[in-house]
Amino acid sequence: MKKLYTLLFLAFAFTINAQTTISQWNFDAPDPATAMLPTTGSGLFTLIGGVVDNTSGTPAVMPAGNPATGKAYSIKTFPATTTASGTAGYQFASSTAGFADPINITFDPRGSNTSSRFQQYEYSIDGTNWIVFGNNSGVLTNAFAATPMVILTFPVGAGNNANFKFKIVSIFDPAGADYSAVGYLGTPTPSVYGPGGTWRIDNVTFSSGILGVKQNSISGLKVYPNPVVNGNLYITSDSSESKQVVVYDLLGKQVIKTIVTNQPLNVAALSSGIYMVKITEEGKTATRKLVIR
Repeated sequence: MKKLYTLLFLAFAFTINAQTTISQWNFDAPDPATAMLPTTGSGLFTLIGGVVDNTSGTPAVMPAGNPATGKAYSIKTFPATTTASGTAGYQFASSTAGFADPINITFDPRGSNTSSRFQQYEYSIDGTNWIVFGNNSGVLTNAFAATPMVILTFPVGAGNNANFKFKIVSIFDPAGADYSAVGYLGTPTPSVYGPGGTWRIDNVTFSSGILGVKQNSISGLKVYPNPVVNGNLYITSDSSESKQVVVYDLLGKQVIKTIVTNQPLNVAALSSGIYMVKITEEGKTATRKLVIR
């Protein structure tokens, strides 16, 4: 599995220990121009590659955010099919001077059914040249989930850097030469990409700190074998009560949700890689890293 510097998990599986917020955008201001200003700290948020605000009503406002009581920053007018991959989207500049590595960025993304489902993450440490950090593996959906939906931890050099920048751009499906559409959540019918598709983003936060796994106490909890090589995962504890088990991939996408009592969990359908397992028993919750080979 390709080594990435990326850790992307749903919020309830993680806390950020010793975190210091550097800058934050919640995008809740009614006026889009005001919403572009950071609500905490300082920084510059811009739109790149020809995209424009996606607003409605009079006065013009952005659509619902995460939570729906607030707003998200939405954009439209993406590149035409087969053109300009990696150019259009959001860009943020936030000085990390005085803040030590590691630098984290968290945010909540959402796309309409005809928008590009592949988002590429890039960063700059000199303010000019861009480094491809990775992509979201095409898991963008047309709904918000828990927050933060995406957590990125950057390599050494992002910290204590006045020139640090970050951007999210639409890219072709890595398996082809064109954009691939998000489609409707929970519907197998594919959608066709269109430049009029829209993206939303909310709760963008730059921070300095160590990402850590939050562990609650489930007495005698054991998750084995780990790594899994034969497709069966055993989850036991001192209690004989049933356990809710939810498995997430490294992008925070739920890949298994089930209840187990005394039987093994079949994970044979999962691809080789690293996952997070959230286990809930009698109101207590714990998370474990899981390796599939």
